[in-house]
Amino acid sequence: MIKTNIEFRKLKIKPNQYGNILKDVYYIIENGRSQVKEAFNDLCDDEKDEVKSLITKMATVENFQSLKIRYHLKKYDFGEIKPLPHRFFFFQKYGNNIIFFAYEIKKKDSLGDSIYKRLNKEKERYEKEFEKYIQGNR
Repeated sequence: MIKTNIEFRKLKIKPNQYGNILKDVYYIIENGRSQVKEAFNDLCDDEKDEVKSLITKMATVENFQSLKIRYHLKKYDFGEIKPLPHRFFFFQKYGNNIIFFAYEIKKKDSLGDSIYKRLNKEKERYEKEFEKYIQGNR
């Protein structure tokens, strides 16, 4: 089995007009790279602003709803932000935390269940690591 180094990087979210911070938001860094952060950095400035706004509202507004956010995908207990057609940032809720763990681009049609199954396995692996992380930071 290949040993991986998983880190959780906390986003700096400031209280704003939406309210105080209710949830901490993290993204995954594995073996020195972050699929989520790299994909975010590749977006144009307007797209980045939109994603930042959605994440800030998720962190500061209780039960925030948007047509661009699905908190639970059918058959799975993780969600997605879809800021643009064909682009997906995947996250999971863990207590009062939101963890962004994957990014996918779909070329056409839907992503397909095989991709969601793979993402679910990744989510479960990251969830176990996050439990260790939380225990170590108490």
